Amino acid sequence: MFKRRFAAPGKKGAPSPFAGALYWILSFAFALWLIWLTFSRSPKGVVGETVSGVLHGLLGQSAYLFPFIFLYGLAAILLKLGKPHKGLITLTGGILLMLGALSSGLQLMSTAFPAAGFDGGHIGYYMEYALEKMFGAAGAGVFSFALFLVGAQLLFKISWGKALKVSWSAIAEDYRSWSQARRDLKSKLKLISEKEGPEPKYEAKPIPEAPRIAELPAAAKAQPLKEERPKTPTPLPVKERERENPDIKVQPHKKPKTYTAHFKDFKLPMSDLLDPPARETVIGPSRDEMEAARTKLEETFKSFDITVHVADIFPGPVITRYEVTPAPGVKISSIVSLANDVALAMKAAGIRVIAPIPGKSAIGFEIPNQKRAKVGLREVLESPAFNERKEPLAFGIGRHAEGSIALANLEDMPHLLVAGSTGSGKSVFLQSLILSLMFRNTPDEVKFVMIDPKRLELSFYQDVPYLYDPKVLPDSVSVITDAKDAAKTLICLTKVMMQRYKKFEKARVKNIAGYNKWAAANNEQPEYYIIVVIDELADLMVQAKNVVEENIQRLAQMARAVGIHLVLATQQPSVDVITGVIKANLPSRIALQVTSKVNSRVILDTGGAEALIGKGDLLYLTKDSPKPLRIQGAFVGESEINRVVEYLKTQGRPDYPMFVEEDETAGGGKGSSSEELIAALTLINERRRVSQDLLKAHFGSSARATNILSILEVNKFIHKPEGSNRWEIFFDKIESHLANHQSAPQQPEGAAQEQEGVK
Repeated sequence: MFKRRFAAPGKKGAPSPFAGALYWILSFAFALWLIWLTFSRSPKGVVGETVSGVLHGLLGQSAYLFPFIFLYGLAAILLKLGKPHKGLITLTGGILLMLGALSSGLQLMSTAFPAAGFDGGHIGYYMEYALEKMFGAAGAGVFSFALFLVGAQLLFKISWGKALKVSWSAIAEDYRSWSQARRDLKSKLKLISEKEGPEPKYEAKPIPEAPRIAELPAAAKAQPLKEERPKTPTPLPVKERERENPDIKVQPHKKPKTYTAHFKDFKLPMSDLLDPPARETVIGPSRDEMEAARTKLEETFKSFDITVHVADIFPGPVITRYEVTPAPGVKISSIVSLANDVALAMKAAGIRVIAPIPGKSAIGFEIPNQKRAKVGLREVLESPAFNERKEPLAFGIGRHAEGSIALANLEDMPHLLVAGSTGSGKSVFLQSLILSLMFRNTPDEVKFVMIDPKRLELSFYQDVPYLYDPKVLPDSVSVITDAKDAAKTLICLTKVMMQRYKKFEKARVKNIAGYNKWAAANNEQPEYYIIVVIDELADLMVQAKNVVEENIQRLAQMARAVGIHLVLATQQPSVDVITGVIKANLPSRIALQVTSKVNSRVILDTGGAEALIGKGDLLYLTKDSPKPLRIQGAFVGESEINRVVEYLKTQGRPDYPMFVEEDETAGGGKGSSSEELIAALTLINERRRVSQDLLKAHFGSSARATNILSILEVNKFIHKPEGSNRWEIFFDKIESHLANHQSAPQQPEGAAQEQEGVK
């Protein structure tokens, strides 16, 4: 009937625009009149008094909610493109359920608290009476609340899972803030008490070697090495020694504030975001197990007519090192050749032999433990050894074979090569390195160029404020997954390196630390460290070997002084991937479990990596160590990474000045690269066109105009379709970018006011 009554002439069933407009105007006027009628105390007229009395009589105090729900229902119907009867039953049912349940709840409260003045009206009275008769007073309250939620779901289509997640995130963030404030207060009170009381006795000392576990056998007391051993050894498990002060937490790394104001309020993540360590376990096997293994080891060699004795035992989280001292006249080669026989006797999956141990007259047998201890990243970050390090690029690796904390400084390496087969723990090591640096530095101090052709391992860090890519704007930066984009980024990084060298030359400094001191004294912008993390080098070498190898070589040779460091990882340690050019410039290397001695030699120039037992078990070779160090890498799970990343995302988005290649022939510099980009966008927005001649006339250089055109195209402000010689301009994106950067420079005088069409 509605459609026939308001149908336009000539179109059967089609509603008239005038009739539809009149329908909605009257409906919304009625809703607004209901709102005034419900809340106003002034005279309402005969009709108004009648309607107001009916509403309050039926609904009681729920009548104050009725006009707003009615108005929402009108808006919901209007959004369905003028179909007033679509969804009407659902909306009506939701309104009745919500108001009825609310009235019932108010009536129930009026019964429980008579002095409070609650009123549910006639509907609330009868509904509450029926529910109480059926379910009792408590059941009436529960079912009233349930009916209210059902009505709200029908009306608003609430996503309860999302609402719960948002609420839980807010509660968790409040709890973390409260915990942080509590820790800060405790530390301040402790500092005050220390100042008022005597000086603390604790002194930072290097971690001593793990203690020796027992005296030498009686037959070995005549050996010259007896004088080197303590007369009364007092063994102390390494894990207990490391945790003598369990209250030590990872603290924000204190550095001078940076010049950039964007991250001035940035709060470093705390170790509470990581899983707590398992404090009930002790590193390594028990004393009885070690004594039995020592006896078994000596008897095995005795069965081959070789006299040795176990001088020292160093229990670790994954392996235990037994230091064997041969009797006079015994050749080292005769002991090393029995490695497989020792593995058989000890029932070990694989044994690594160190012959001899550097600095000792002993041979090391590293035998896997029957029960493997987990080394978490949090226990490394909370260790005194990590917190005492002041270098900005210090990071945690895990625990040494003897149980002490293993750390490294990326600035001293200065680049790192990581290789290992699938499942050996290579990607987990990269995650530990990245998080260690994020726990110590703000995005103003360290930025990451992340290249992940596999699209899996580094995707966690999408949109964190530490991301950096010199060839794109901060709004468009992301983890690089395409090999061609990675090659372009490496090329651009070499240009960034050369620009920094020019800056350092003008400042007369030798490294980034010296330049930042000079910048602080001269009120200039300091430079940040750039860490280039490539998760799968082999894939890049297959697709763009020449470009990738050439630019990695240049960066590895020269980038250290200007604060650019490379971390290259691959699961294919072959000479085609880890070429001689790359190896020559990466003296620091980490090898995880590999499949053959050949692969081990490619990485470390020696064997041993094939005897590792996987899951983070690694060999660390530095330029200062003659032989690789056995370390169990720290483990960090996906849930821990997600918690840290979600916390970092709340601190802001990536921000850095856009890189623009310098042009020495350009006259009258235009300021920083971001100012040039804003000036170019403003010019295009005013002229409504873009061309190289237009940019050249404004910026005074053909090379600069070409470079700006390339930047505009990379950041998708402009696009040239195939087969066309004209630029397509995305004015919406340009205007949005200009609106977000209010500091855009003014357009030069004489800019054309007329708009020119763009094909």
